[in-house]
Amino acid sequence: LVGHPPENWFAEALATHADDSVIAMLGAWGSSRSELRRVVRASQIDLAHIHVTHSASWWRKKDLMRICERNEVPTVIHIHSGRFDDFCSGFAGSSVRRTLRRTGRRTVVLEQRWLDRLANWIPPDSEVIPNPSEPIADRKGHQPEGTLKLLMLSRGDRGKGLDFATKVLDSLLSREADATLRMSGKIPKGNRDTRGGRVEYLGWVSEKRKAELIAKSDFLLMPSEFEGSSMAVIESIVNGLPCIVSPACAETVGEKSLVLGLGDPEEWAKLVQELSDSRRYVEVMDDLSQQAKRFSIDVVRERWGAIYEGLMQEADASNDSY
Repeated sequence: LVGHPPENWFAEALATHADDSVIAMLGAWGSSRSELRRVVRASQIDLAHIHVTHSASWWRKKDLMRICERNEVPTVIHIHSGRFDDFCSGFAGSSVRRTLRRTGRRTVVLEQRWLDRLANWIPPDSEVIPNPSEPIADRKGHQPEGTLKLLMLSRGDRGKGLDFATKVLDSLLSREADATLRMSGKIPKGNRDTRGGRVEYLGWVSEKRKAELIAKSDFLLMPSEFEGSSMAVIESIVNGLPCIVSPACAETVGEKSLVLGLGDPEEWAKLVQELSDSRRYVEVMDDLSQQAKRFSIDVVRERWGAIYEGLMQEADASNDSY
């Protein structure tokens, strides 16, 4: 949204996290906190839009919320975690409940399921707005030909299903299909079985490289155990790349026929082969083109504009009452 803010709004990003090391993360946190204090005290911002996940992220962002509150800056708390319900089920739940209910704050989640799962902790006026995305790859007329090219885009963290994806490839190979699998994110340590060169560990990829991968791949696999709302799946939908996903991404993909459980990789391999039929492949891409409308930047930014304007009106009304 920084590059596409709602109409009549200007947005800037303030990075609060770094992946390099704990020292780098603490440095980024300290710098962002100082910068936020500077801009709010100088009345340079009208509203803060804060992304939060679980664990340490919550406690860091709670401090930023406090800085905004002290300076009467309305705040959107945008929950992105795929495990926020687990986090709230512990001792942090009471903190979340109290913090999100304070005046001048609005809570937004990524999907309807999070309104339901977090009902015990988030305010009743919380809203659902999906992450936006725009096409980055030209896939017009793409069809699987020859080797089936599978893709998995993730950070490579625990619970994302890298091992399961390789088992799907194994199942395809056992069914005498010609297939390869490319996976982004953290490269596994130690000996990595590349299945004779059929598995490629890409590490971190640039936006340009990601666009190339989406353009040339036949299917995205997303066998995650948990997701807030998978950006990889959203990007695949928007770019017309058929994706087969776990139940954690069911609401994101919006097509029941593309959702499979994590019990049997053979079922995933079977579905890949079924959808590789030229007619079925076109049907799936057509279905995804309808789902893509939910993630349109224009649609999402308009909804954010309504949230922002509503918060500002509430703040003005509160100030007028004094």
